[in-house]
Amino acid sequence: MSNDRPIFSKNLKKELIKENQESVDKSLNLNFGASPSLKQFLSTTTDSSHFVSKFEEHVFFPVNFRDALKDDYSLVLNLFKESVEIHNKYIAGGKFPNDVFEWFNQPEISNFQTKLYKVFSSVGKNLAYRKRRKTAYEAQVYLFKNVTSPLDQFTWKDGCRLDFIFHQSFDLLVQSYLSEFLGDTFCLSDKVSFHDSISFELIKVCKTPFEAAFLQEQIGLYNVRDYMIIDSVIRGISSGLTAIKNESLMSNEELLFDIYELIPLYIKSWSPDNNKIFLNDELAIFLSMEYGFPIFTIGKHDDKADVLITSTFKFYWTVTHEFKITAKLDCYSEELNILGDYVLKEFHDKLISLFSIRKPEKTNTVSEIELDGKLNDIADFTTNYYQALAVNEEVECQLANERRRVVPSMTMLAFFTFMQRIFNCKVANGKGSEMKIWRYGSKIFTLGRHKKDQKISSFFIKKILKRLEIPIDDWLRALKER
Repeated sequence: MSNDRPIFSKNLKKELIKENQESVDKSLNLNFGASPSLKQFLSTTTDSSHFVSKFEEHVFFPVNFRDALKDDYSLVLNLFKESVEIHNKYIAGGKFPNDVFEWFNQPEISNFQTKLYKVFSSVGKNLAYRKRRKTAYEAQVYLFKNVTSPLDQFTWKDGCRLDFIFHQSFDLLVQSYLSEFLGDTFCLSDKVSFHDSISFELIKVCKTPFEAAFLQEQIGLYNVRDYMIIDSVIRGISSGLTAIKNESLMSNEELLFDIYELIPLYIKSWSPDNNKIFLNDELAIFLSMEYGFPIFTIGKHDDKADVLITSTFKFYWTVTHEFKITAKLDCYSEELNILGDYVLKEFHDKLISLFSIRKPEKTNTVSEIELDGKLNDIADFTTNYYQALAVNEEVECQLANERRRVVPSMTMLAFFTFMQRIFNCKVANGKGSEMKIWRYGSKIFTLGRHKKDQKISSFFIKKILKRLEIPIDDWLRALKER
């Protein structure tokens, strides 16, 4: 495991994981059109809780795998070597599935997965080009025997979770590969609705009913249909948003910072069915929270969120603020960004509205923190946001009460300087973009630095203080008196 302390409490993680697993199983049972193989793969009933072991096997693939990938083999091999290091650094020693929360919140894992998506999408397309003279059936059989089977055999090891890093990349490889052989089997209009009935005319690419049945099963297992239509679906939705697009005074990074601060307050009681955005007379966006991240799913007005949880039309933001769509993880388009920007602003407004009417909790408070006027030193988003909106005196009073008991967010430079001066902490560069902070007699806390003087949220500051064995009350008192 990393040096980071858990972001969510042990009991909350356990409860949310259980609810998520139950929702996935319920969604699969209600999704009558899903492939039986896909249902079996996604079902959580066989998942058992366990501590994750280190991945100690030497990275090796058979000759047929190397021959199939050609020039891409060295790149994939090096990625696997890097993935083993990441697995043993952040995942090994943790507990599955509860610590999935922490794994999703590791920037290094998120950045590495983004790199995997780009590489495996390219590998699939390159391989499809080399096998372009094969039929779709022959090509998919070749891929299974020489590529996906060796990948699965190496990755899935008892007690390890290397699959957490790779499994979506494997799906993307198949999607980008098989879609190259199915382009002539159906026609797409310029704008397709996500629920349009689209079937593949496999008779065009198959010689026998057996081949057609095999391909149909593979298409369902890897969600190839959704991969092939999602660009057109997004174009159709985004075209209706350009006219109502509302420019935000805050950047996406600032909006996400606020959202991540607020999610822990509402994640337990949040209901996507009660937090919908109606796009038109037919479609709605269901706002949700999964593993501590803001996500949304597109469905019909009368759909239920617990049915949509396994939908591939699920959009989400990562810990490094990248915007992704599950149906096509190699999708990068202006239309996708238009949709993401619109929903992010709406999501932010909903959370801020809830927070503005939130009743302060009764607690034994410490003295009020007097900010020194340097907004770059202390960035309490609630203060900045509500001052900008010129809210009424009642909300201002509430904010003052909240500020007495809340550890504020700070920029990294201000936080490190304060910790060095007041608590005699040591700060040093770590591996890559990492920064390390510690003090005599304590363990080292490692955190990522991905831009110049980025903000450290209050949740991470609490984690750092706990790691360095500094009581929060002492820290707040020192912050006030400095």
